[in-house]
Amino acid sequence: MTVRYPFRNRENRMYQIFVAIIVLVVSGTVSPSTSAARHSVVQDRSWHAATYRGLTIGKSSRADMLGVFGTPTYSGPSADQDEPQPIIWNDYGVITGELSGRLAVEVDSRSNLIVGITITPEHMSRNEAIAYFGNDYVSMGYEFCPGFENEEVAPLYENPNSSTIDYMEYRTRGIAIRLNDRGNVTEIYFVSEPFGLASKEDCKTEINRQEATTPR
Repeated sequence: MTVRYPFRNRENRMYQIFVAIIVLVVSGTVSPSTSAARHSVVQDRSWHAATYRGLTIGKSSRADMLGVFGTPTYSGPSADQDEPQPIIWNDYGVITGELSGRLAVEVDSRSNLIVGITITPEHMSRNEAIAYFGNDYVSMGYEFCPGFENEEVAPLYENPNSSTIDYMEYRTRGIAIRLNDRGNVTEIYFVSEPFGLASKEDCKTEINRQEATTPR
């Protein structure tokens, strides 16, 4: 699992470039959402790698990115990752077309493979997203794991009944759409794996893992 998944910034600011940014996912504190009722149980947590404009997450390379989009307007370490910050955020500014908005591509500098693509629409409602992507989504909420109160980056766990962090997820296509408390789309993520841990119980395992790998 890459540094950014499932980790998200506790303050959920919009990625460092944007807001001061996206990804991460958006600025300010997380607000409760009032959008559609959630599925009580998600049986299948498997994700399939997304493909956007011919670029497949986890398979396509930085060279492929340059071939499709050209040179980014900015490149630098993505927010919300531990040292040595291997994930590079490539900002392409605002793009136009069927999915218009601010585009960024994240590349793992160790492998030179694309690990995520993000579009931040200027204006898109939940209903417009469904009209474009279809009805085959899962409504999912996420909570921050307890025990990370003093950390800048905290893992998330899935909670279908939570409205703390609200997503529509097209898991078979590797697409996750984040909604704000007004039901509008804030980010569209093209990924290849789950955003968070399967349950709150898995948080303790993650805490133990981090403690075991943290230099003393």
